[in-house]
Formats: sequence, C-alpha cells, structure tokens
Amino acid sequence: MAQERMDDWMEYARELARAERELRVERWVFISIECKDDAGNPVRLHSYDLPRELHERYRWVVRWREARLQCLYPKRQINTYYSYYDRRTGLRTDFNSALSRLSATKAQISIAERKEREYIQYQRTNNLFFDESMDEQLVRFREKLRMKKEKYTALEHKIRSEVEFMQKLNRT
Repeated sequence: MAQERMDDWMEYARELARAERELRVERWVFISIECKDDAGNPVRLHSYDLPRELHERYRWVVRWREARLQCLYPKRQINTYYSYYDRRTGLRTDFNSALSRLSATKAQISIAERKEREYIQYQRTNNLFFDESMDEQLVRFREKLRMKKEKYTALEHKIRSEVEFMQKLNRT
C-alpha cells in the first residue's frame, strides 16, 4: 500500500465537509447524565440537547454539571452518555453509521471523479495515442467508480427508508 500524503487527508476532509453540507447534515448531541437507583434502574438527573459545535465549545459546562451532581449524590456513581445524531433526519452520526458512510462515499466519489478528469486531461495533452475506450487503467477505474456510485445510491435509498419509517413511528 502506498504511503499517503497529508494533502490527501486534507482533500478528503474538505470533500467530507462538502458532502455533509450538500446532504444538509445537522450534527447534534444528546447528553444524558444518569445514576442508578437502589433497584438498579437508571435515573436521568439532567440532559442536554445541543448542536455539536456548541457542545465542543462549552464542554466545561457538562463537566461542571457532572461534578455538581456527584457532590449532590456522593454515594452513587454518576454516568454521562453521549448520543450523536442528525437533527433533520434523526439518524445517528457516530462511526460506521449509515449517514456517516453516505457522506464518506459521496466524498470518495467526488475525489475519484476529480482524479479521473485530471488523468484524462493529462493523457490528452501528453499522450498522442490516448484513447479513453482502450485505456485499461481508465476502464477499470470507471468500473470501480460505477460500483461506488451504486453503493452510494443503495445507501441513500436505505437512509430514505429509515427516515420514512422513523416519521411513521413519530406520527403514531
């Protein structure tokens, strides 16, 4: 496997951010501070529902609330749970979730299409005998890109069906 350059990572991060903007992902976090009662059932002491940027900026508020609740309930173990989700769709945005895979796939497709354009432009200017239909590398690359686009379409369909299912549940 080839060594990856920092430029590649930065390009991927830019494309991932662009894909999330195009998909209109609204990153929110639900924070629940809980303890267990005498029977072992969880008791929610406090909760926050915040945009992720606000949570990252004011993380100290959550830590302060944890410390305050620990002082109020010194014999109980205080636990804090974080749940990252998309506000618009209600789907989770944690690692390997459908929404994060969709945005990552969209970013990979954008990068691959740009690389394909650059390759074709370079070959047309520097290779007198270049033929797009006969270039084995380009044909294999386009086949992989087509498969990646099919995967993206399937993921998009899966997410739409999940969102419709969630909306039906919320109506009833």
